[in-house]
Amino acid sequence: MLRKPNSIPSSDTVITDDAFGPFFITRSSTGGYTVYENVIKGENKTKYIKTICYPSRFTHAIKIIAEELLNQDKTFPSARSYIQRYQDISKELTSIAEL
Repeated sequence: MLRKPNSIPSSDTVITDDAFGPFFITRSSTGGYTVYENVIKGENKTKYIKTICYPSRFTHAIKIIAEELLNQDKTFPSARSYIQRYQDISKELTSIAEL
C-alpha cells in the first residue's frame, strides 16, 4: 500500500542512510520497526512511501533492505553472481548495524 510521506507519526524515529538506496527504517515510539521504500508514481511524479515489512529488530530491518536492494537487479548471469552480490550488499549494510 502506498502512503503519503508525511503520514509517518512525528513520534517515530526515522533512520536513513545513503547505503539504503530508496529504503529507510522507522522505529515506533512503542518499539517496533518498519521498513519503507520511497516511490515516485504518475505523470506528476508524486512521492509516496511503500511499506515493506515490520521487523522486530533493527538487524532484521537491515537484512530486509539488503534483500530488497539485491532484488532490484533483475538479471544475474549465474547463481554465483547472485550470491556474490548479496554478500557484497550484506557486508556493506552489516557494517552499519555493527557500529
